[in-house]
Amino acid sequence: TQLQRGRPERETMGRLSASILAAAVAAPGARAKVCDGSSGQAPCFTLPSGPQIPAVAMGSWSGSYEDCDKEDYACVQQHARFATENWLHIGGRHIDTANDYRTQAAIGEVLSRSSYSREDMYLTTKCPGAMGYAATIQCADDNLQMLGQFGAKGVQYLDLLLIHFPFVMKPECRFTRHSPACRPPNMPFVPVSKEALQETWRAMEDLKRFGVVKSIGVSDYNISHLEATLETAKEPIDLHQVEWNPKTHDEAMLDFCKKHGIQLQAWSPLGGAAGSVLSDPVVKGAAAAHGVSAAQAVLKWSIQRGVAVVVGTANAQHAKGDLDLFGFNLTDAEVSAISALGAPAQPIVV
Repeated sequence: TQLQRGRPERETMGRLSASILAAAVAAPGARAKVCDGSSGQAPCFTLPSGPQIPAVAMGSWSGSYEDCDKEDYACVQQHARFATENWLHIGGRHIDTANDYRTQAAIGEVLSRSSYSREDMYLTTKCPGAMGYAATIQCADDNLQMLGQFGAKGVQYLDLLLIHFPFVMKPECRFTRHSPACRPPNMPFVPVSKEALQETWRAMEDLKRFGVVKSIGVSDYNISHLEATLETAKEPIDLHQVEWNPKTHDEAMLDFCKKHGIQLQAWSPLGGAAGSVLSDPVVKGAAAAHGVSAAQAVLKWSIQRGVAVVVGTANAQHAKGDLDLFGFNLTDAEVSAISALGAPAQPIVV
């Protein structure tokens, strides 16, 4: 989920997609495993339960593909296929998706056609809300199927499963977000009880115990939601994915996550509703000082603050730059100046 920087032409994208997939299929069989420290790999963060996670993920939210109409799912899925093929081709390994993105099946197609082994990739997906125990178990099953994780060797696994938000969608709004019931002044979701948060987390813990999920976490929770979950949690919250960028960064949330050993991860790392900072003189000055793009400087700001990032683009050059973040470091003064560009995020209230 990220503010976009360019729009690939669909015809060109199709030609590139074919060549990229061919290259991936023809690539040598011996590859480094994710987070094994091999040369050329993006660095990884260690999650509280032990596994490592690549610091940079490729997101597949439909809003990343600006030349697609909001409900043109064929366009969104085409872009997701291309972006996934390209991401693997340029050395990316972490792929982020969700039920709400409608892109898992397209990503699963690419994975099934590539020559990469399961251990070469890191897959994150999300269940749509604090749905309770049974629905969360079903959601994991559905995601494993859509991502092609049932095969000749039985069922594989998801590297990371998140609860996408601390509420549930209205049934009508799951399919027709433009319905009057789903638009302001109405809301497309309804709050859930503390017990629902905790029962959903219990399902996540069982999925981990079953071996079909390696790590578990949440998204867009506020501190009260996290505290309610931690009250009964037997397994750590490995990761919390939130909006985080120079204009919107919740310092109290970062402090809470550090205190409780939760890895924070940024969606919209280049700017969300508050706008982009890519043309800001502070960012441009830091980028020029290190010979990198403004986007690279902003992404590195998050990583140096200990926050992993999810980038989203179908532009091959932008994707390559998003991975090339580890040949430079911002100074402490540059990190502080970029942090000062926006007010801290308002707490999420549901």
